Amino acid sequence: MATRASTAKQLRVSRSEGLRAFFLVIAITCVPILGTVLAIVFTTEPDLSELTPIRHPQGQSVLLNWFALRQGRFSAGAPVQALGYMVENDRPLHTGDPVRDFVLLPESGNILHPAHRIPDQMIEVRLREGEQIHFSPRSMLWVWGTLRASPEDPNGIQPLYHLDEARAKRADKSEISAYFK
Repeated sequence: MATRASTAKQLRVSRSEGLRAFFLVIAITCVPILGTVLAIVFTTEPDLSELTPIRHPQGQSVLLNWFALRQGRFSAGAPVQALGYMVENDRPLHTGDPVRDFVLLPESGNILHPAHRIPDQMIEVRLREGEQIHFSPRSMLWVWGTLRASPEDPNGIQPLYHLDEARAKRADKSEISAYFK
């Protein structure tokens, strides 16, 4: 009986030690979850796929409406100005690489989850001869060119549209509200 009593005494934990252990378990559990949530929040960019143009740019281009493109309500052969996010095409690219072609998407994804690559929401951009842009994954760009339909890919992984002889320039988030609602 004496050994049982001494064992019970040894297992007693003071209130402060119990609280310290409780908060340590909470911290070990919550810090990774909070870190994940913060990483997602701080690396997510606005989704352009549901935005509606409120004004068209100067010139002969029509502002691309990603929703209309997905619904097949956008005429191929039209000169367009598109706002989207730069991602690599079928070959691996590194930040800063000079490129003449890339894929434009209406969403950028985030650090933990890449953007969805849905063929009817992907535009392969092929810049004009002699023009290049430095690759910057998930950066927002304005792209101008003539929208064309690409041959359908039986595997469903290649873009259904492309812009040949295109021009591109970096865009800023503030430009979204100037052209879309």
